[in-house]
Amino acid sequence: MNLAFRQRGKRGRGGVAVECAIILPIFIGMTAALLLFGRVLWHYTVVQKAAHDAARFLATTSYQEMKPSSGGAEVPAALIAQSIARQELTDLAPGGGIDVVVQCQTGSSQFWGRCNGFDIPKKVLVYVEVTVTDPFFDAYTYFFNYGQPIYFKAMMATDYVGN
Repeated sequence: MNLAFRQRGKRGRGGVAVECAIILPIFIGMTAALLLFGRVLWHYTVVQKAAHDAARFLATTSYQEMKPSSGGAEVPAALIAQSIARQELTDLAPGGGIDVVVQCQTGSSQFWGRCNGFDIPKKVLVYVEVTVTDPFFDAYTYFFNYGQPIYFKAMMATDYVGN
């Protein structure tokens, strides 16, 4: 009886190794996918926050700060809002292009245009577009996005309250 028990134990060895060999690649793939989507959501959150902070700054600047320094030039407050958005995106290190557009809606116009400071704006808008290339998961991002880098776009429009 003792001999039968020993032989059955020898036949059962290696089963755990086979199970581990089957489960481990699946587990590693799922972990990599979770990390990839976590990084994507982090990038998205940073882009949204950059647009929000720049629009909030521009919406609360006084009208005196919204006047241009020279005729027809961009308003210094709009340039500072662009700088705020770009500064927040430097921590992201997207590896691609960063585009920040600041616009104002003035008077009775329904159209958005450059913040020129000649009229008090009704609304301000900050549009941020970032192209992200991820150094860790670049092969996976190209697989999920059909060979294209990931683009994040954020737009924040708010009423101008800085009279």
